[in-house]
Amino acid sequence: MKFRELKVNSKVEYYEKLCTVWRVNPPYIELKKESDGEIITINFFELATNPSFKPASSFVSKTDPRERIYKSNLDELNEKNKEKVLERFELIRPIIVLRKAKENDLRSVYEFSQMYSEYFANDSEDIYKLTQKVLIERIAKKHQVGVRTINRYIADYYESESEVKGQGLEGLISKSGIGYTSRKDNKKLTICHPRDPELVLDEIDIRISEEYIPILKHVIEKEYLTLKKISSTSTYRIIKALCIKEGLEPPNKDTIYKLLKRIDVQVKVKLREGKKALEKYIPVNRGFSNEEAYYPLHIVEIDHTELDLDVIDENSGYNIGRPWITLGIDVYSRWIWCMYISLEPPSANRVRKAIEHGVLFKRAKERYNTHNEWPVCGKPNTIYVDNGPDFKSTNLKRMVTETLNANVMYRPVKRPNYGATIERLFGKINAELIHSLDGTRKSHFYELGDYDPEKEANLTVSDLNEILTQYFTDIYPFRTHRGLPIEENTPAVRFYEGLKAVGVPDFITPGEEEELFKIELLPTVMKPYTRDGIRLENVIYMDNRLSKYIANRDIKYKVKYDVDDISKVYFLVPDTNEYIEIPAVKPQAESIKGMNRYTYEKIRKILIEEAQEKLRQIPGASDVEKCQIKLQETVLKKYRTNKTKRKQAKLMNMNLEDMFSQKGKSNSKVSLKMLLEDAIKAESNRQEGTDE
Repeated sequence: MKFRELKVNSKVEYYEKLCTVWRVNPPYIELKKESDGEIITINFFELATNPSFKPASSFVSKTDPRERIYKSNLDELNEKNKEKVLERFELIRPIIVLRKAKENDLRSVYEFSQMYSEYFANDSEDIYKLTQKVLIERIAKKHQVGVRTINRYIADYYESESEVKGQGLEGLISKSGIGYTSRKDNKKLTICHPRDPELVLDEIDIRISEEYIPILKHVIEKEYLTLKKISSTSTYRIIKALCIKEGLEPPNKDTIYKLLKRIDVQVKVKLREGKKALEKYIPVNRGFSNEEAYYPLHIVEIDHTELDLDVIDENSGYNIGRPWITLGIDVYSRWIWCMYISLEPPSANRVRKAIEHGVLFKRAKERYNTHNEWPVCGKPNTIYVDNGPDFKSTNLKRMVTETLNANVMYRPVKRPNYGATIERLFGKINAELIHSLDGTRKSHFYELGDYDPEKEANLTVSDLNEILTQYFTDIYPFRTHRGLPIEENTPAVRFYEGLKAVGVPDFITPGEEEELFKIELLPTVMKPYTRDGIRLENVIYMDNRLSKYIANRDIKYKVKYDVDDISKVYFLVPDTNEYIEIPAVKPQAESIKGMNRYTYEKIRKILIEEAQEKLRQIPGASDVEKCQIKLQETVLKKYRTNKTKRKQAKLMNMNLEDMFSQKGKSNSKVSLKMLLEDAIKAESNRQEGTDE
């Protein structure tokens, strides 16, 4: 992702005039026009959000006129290859940080000292005297990797970075297997989680006939990758038996053994060994912070809490319960970096939405008519979280590493004092604001008395967003904060004074890049595209452009979705590896535009309950189960009666054919026919009497 930087002496374009950044004096930036030397002083927010503003790194003109939503080579990789890219990046990351530190980037100096002090020979070693060559040798020794390998990774990273700024990770994609995977007889064996068919664990390139793939997939997922831990030999025997059953020649034993070895080691261990094996593959995150941050956005602490307030749906007016709020606080200044409010309980998606809000310009004046702007935005160095599953998810770690190029650190387990900064903030907003609003539940139920929060609820999630945005923009940052130094005792002063030392954080320019960033952060799911389109959580999405991709449910495509706007999804087109927007058709996109999935499900549940209540008011509706039993008894009775008739009819026809084959006995045929008909009638009457 392209993050922009604004430093002294860097070139920018402003109203089609080439300028040099003369001075960074937050919240103001001073630009010097190249044409006449005139100095322009402008607020950073007004400069960065101005449509005419172009940082130097974006001066290259666009040569490709095609409309493109989003494309990334990383997104095309399977999980195993993504892991390899991240492993390579973590290996060379100290070298990248050291390079920036040697360029007098203060943020990088702090980061290296805090995150990579293990590579110092002793506590007194000077970072400026540490050479790249020595650092590479120390990394190679620690991780038992060749020096030449590390040098190659560095070269590949910077080569890719020089072509497109912010795309260095793509240079770390493995080049091996390109010739093999391009063969016409190459096929993909997609291995999914045994209990979740939509969760892809690994993709393996194989050269084997198409009819073997379902058998291999079934046996690997349902037999091999389980706690039974069956051997490779047993796995082969099962595959062999199923092939014989299907009339196929069993594959070579060595082929299957090699295939099983190629499955990602982490996948095999986690699914075959169980929970204890997980510890082996939980990344060790260097350090944790309960110490003072050194500059704005050095450390951002994120957490969730359920607000002491009931809200209503803005369309239907139904009470939809208590929303959750996710906040991220800049530990250095105590100003709020991000906020996200919805009914969705703690999840990786909540963290994603909060990070999106934190990185992008908030435009508080434009959206909520605040008195001031909310200037805390941009890329943090470290995101500090607790040990909840929503923060431990692989998707979150990759998002922070790949997209933000930042670090994730975790609180020590069972040490709540390490999250005191954010916990105090939650208590503060409840006491100062939430407990005074309609629908409040207070801190304890006994404080409510006769007050009924469900009936008194009068605010929507959107209303809360507006109220809290005004609070965090116009009130909170200008109040004295006891956790700050006495000479910089308000978040606003502390934040701007800190920026004077290190400059403004890297940011994303509004417009197209902002939209691409939002899409890049979205979670991905594998879904089939059938004649009915894509079904995702009771919503169907369809577009005529995708007609040629209609296939059976075994063939799945990558789809990006937004929990907070279920009116559309993004489909990865296999031919171009680009995402295109697909609208909802049932319900129509217009009717659910901007609607959160959790709100949608709550409203559906309410409407279903209402329909059941209306049904109960209709006479006879309560006896529907009794009627269903009676109907089933009638059907079974008819089955028994008609089966008897069919047997008798078959017997009669057989006897008649016998008689007709004998010549010269026509009279006896007629008499026999009459006797058989009488016998059938008698048997039917007897059967009906038995049923009754």
